[in-house]
Amino acid sequence: MMLGLQSVLAPLYSNVPVNPTQKLDDPLNSKAHTIVDLGEDLFTVGRLHPMMDNDLRIRRMNQEAKDKDTGMILLDIVLGEGSHPDPVSELLPVILDIKKKRTDMDFTALVIGTEEDPQGIESQINQLEEGGVKTFRNTVDTVAYVSQVFGAELPELGKSVKVEDLHNPLAAINVGLESFYDSLISQGARAVQVNWRPPASGNKNLMDILAKMR
Repeated sequence: MMLGLQSVLAPLYSNVPVNPTQKLDDPLNSKAHTIVDLGEDLFTVGRLHPMMDNDLRIRRMNQEAKDKDTGMILLDIVLGEGSHPDPVSELLPVILDIKKKRTDMDFTALVIGTEEDPQGIESQINQLEEGGVKTFRNTVDTVAYVSQVFGAELPELGKSVKVEDLHNPLAAINVGLESFYDSLISQGARAVQVNWRPPASGNKNLMDILAKMR
């Protein structure tokens, strides 16, 4: 998403920048156009990833909505094994509450998943759209919509890469949640599991000590 939006939004900042000039000074506070990866270590130490726990996302949504300069909140909602069993059930009430206070606010969601995901992708999308959220299922369409809203010129997109054009064999390296690895293997894909854990098992006091030792 960062790669796509950097061509239509400027200035654009992030806690996971593509280049150093885009680095967000304070990940806890946005400026100009901002993309925040709430799954980055700063936010997830000692707690669940936002794919599984919407608490961080909800807090940030409410925070951004209080800024009168915020015109759009763009969410990516990832479905599948290991994700929240019904993310929209928690996100939509917050969105509707914000929209009552900020009638000028535009909510957009990139919903990533398949028809076979346990959350039910059509149900998730229908609920969002009924709540006035513009939804998309791929990055290209999402970037095109954002560029239209902000009056930016959409650059010419390059040729798509066909799967058959890629050299085999392909394999995935899964870091962390083992259910993602299990899902890949069950579908006949090649994968390697890396059993990553947060430093000091997420203990903040121990992490502070380790940070001073660097």
